[in-house]
Amino acid sequence: MTYCYILDGILILYGIILTVLYCRLRMCTFQKAPASNPEKKPAEGGVYAVRLVFLKLKQTFKKAHVGKVTAYHTAAGSDH
Repeated sequence: MTYCYILDGILILYGIILTVLYCRLRMCTFQKAPASNPEKKPAEGGVYAVRLVFLKLKQTFKKAHVGKVTAYHTAAGSDH
């Protein structure tokens, strides 16, 4: 029976410590928040880069279907 009281005391103390640390963390992030949001920079890699490649391929295939792009040269004469 005394073990239960000791374990309960440890759990209550653990809960109080975690609550205090959580409140400190929340208060610190609010104080350090910037006044204005910085502008977002475009992503240079990851999913967006793959999407960009697919869009470029799609545009090239559309041009090829219309006849503006051949296998080695565009209609304007530049190499790809």
